[in-house]
Amino acid sequence: SNGVNVSDGVNRSNGVNWSNGVNVSDGVNWSFGILNCRGVSHALFLADCPEKYTVFGKEVSEEDWYSIQAELYQKLGNWRPTFNNIKALYLAHGSDWKLTPVEDAEELSRREAWAGMPQEAIDFVRSLPQFDADMFEKITGIRTEPLRKGTQEHEKSDLPGI
Repeated sequence: SNGVNVSDGVNRSNGVNWSNGVNVSDGVNWSFGILNCRGVSHALFLADCPEKYTVFGKEVSEEDWYSIQAELYQKLGNWRPTFNNIKALYLAHGSDWKLTPVEDAEELSRREAWAGMPQEAIDFVRSLPQFDADMFEKITGIRTEPLRKGTQEHEKSDLPGI
């Protein structure tokens, strides 16, 4: 087992936190007596729960989820949100960790962390039938509307360059 924190009786499982009696399960939090489950929180005695694939909280098929994930990651390229300024400090100090003033590290807001998301990725997410503008804004801090069918408009988000 890997990634086990404050848990006992864990067998062939990964990502288990504050849980006991977990067998052949992954992503279990504050639970007890879990068998053959994925993504469980606050459960007592649960077995064989089906894995759910969701986009904006709406269930999709496993095939659709992997297809959406692959296209999203292709459009994101190497970009990922950054929630602190440590990389900027590192680059500003010659890409040398010994010279990087780690004590100056600061947390970035959600909006700052997600500000550089590629427009192509935003447009793709906006085009999904499951898209939820309010949830997207809550996660990213970016206010945008669904992409209208047949358009490639870029003026709907509220961040410069997005």
